[in-house]
Parts: sequence; structure tokens; C-alpha cells
Amino acid sequence: MTAALMCEGLESGYGDTAVLRDIGIEIAAGEIYALVGKNGAGKSTFLKTLIGLITPSRGRIALFDRDVGGWPTHRIIASGVTYAPQDNAFFSELSVDENLRLGSLALTDRSFRAARDRVVTMFPFIGKRLRQKAGTLSGGEQAMVKVARALMPEPSLVLLDEVSEGLQPLAVDRVRQALAQEHEGRHVTMLVVEQNLDFVAGFATRYGLIDRGQITGEGSFAEPDAALRIDRHLSI
Repeated sequence: MTAALMCEGLESGYGDTAVLRDIGIEIAAGEIYALVGKNGAGKSTFLKTLIGLITPSRGRIALFDRDVGGWPTHRIIASGVTYAPQDNAFFSELSVDENLRLGSLALTDRSFRAARDRVVTMFPFIGKRLRQKAGTLSGGEQAMVKVARALMPEPSLVLLDEVSEGLQPLAVDRVRQALAQEHEGRHVTMLVVEQNLDFVAGFATRYGLIDRGQITGEGSFAEPDAALRIDRHLSI
């Protein structure tokens, strides 16, 4: 089976500060993989390295059998990868519709409208807020638009960084349902970094545990002790 993502001996960080150390991971095409760890474990640094915002100091990154280590972000995105970052990633003075368009620049007008209609079925409120400035949305609404934007271009690999953080339970359920729906319809590969066990346990297939920039364990959510093992990891 083709690996959507494979990392070997990956190391990266900020300046002289190393964050990731000897990361090795392999995610099969069509899989939903959850990388779970506490704040400061290196989750966001890992995603930023994968998307090209941080240049790795060592190791290999392969996306669908192509080495992409050192590629600029725009080239990685053009290869079929999208990224929903943890921090605010909107142009607050632009409308919701304009922000969606910025995440789908490669689409024709017709394809953009079809993609927008698709994400509106997942998040119906978006259809009523297209002309509203993104900066005036609530935190939960912004999180859902961020996920919708990542799904717009029908990517091969979606990177999601703490998308459930700070959301009310109903919003968490809506995001989970949307991701499950997208996966069921297109079998898109997803890498979800989280510390919300309840969120990822609902739809992810496998998990990895990250601590202090290293993968310390992996497993399947089908295993009977998966939830206990992850909960212990987050409690240490």
C-alpha cells in the first residue's frame, strides 16, 4: 500500500533550538492518523515542518513516494496537501467567501462554486455568512471555516492542528462529522494533531504518541487499551 506520508530520522526546530528528534512515522494512503501529545510536545512544529514552513535540519520527508524535504510551502500545497493551522489563519477584513477562495486559488470559478457548495453541506452556517468579514465570526465559527477551507480543493493529504481546541461540544461534533464525511466520500488521508482524546477517538484509525519532540509509541484505536494508553500519556 502506498504511503501518503513517510518520515525517517526527521529533526527540525527554531534556529539553534532543536524541537523534533529522530521522528519516524508512516501513514498509509486513505488513513486517518492522530498524533497525540500535550502542549509543547512538538506537534505543531512537526506539521509546520511537513508543510515547509520550517526547514528540517536532518532526515527525510516523503509524500506519496516523492521526497519533499526542503520544498517551499507553495510547492507542497500544489502537490495536494492542505493545512489547517492552530493559530488564526484568516484575513480578518476579507469576507468568508474571499478567505475560502484564497485557500482554493488553483480552482476554476466553476470548481470553486462546486467545492463551496460541498463544504456548505458540512457547515450550513457558512452559506449564510459568505459576505461577512471573517474577523467578526465567533471562535467556533472560525475553526469550522478553517477546516472547510482545508477541504475545499479536495486534497490528497490534510494536516489539521488542534482544530477542536476551545470549541463547544456541538462545534466539536460538527467538525468531527465533517471530517468523517469527507473521508468516507473520498478516502482522503488525514493527519490530525490533538490533545483531545474524545475528538480523535471518534474517527481516527491509528494514533502516535509524541513527547518532547519524539514519537514514543503507536497503536490502533481498535485495540481495547487504546484510550487508557493515550490518557496515561496525556496525564504524565
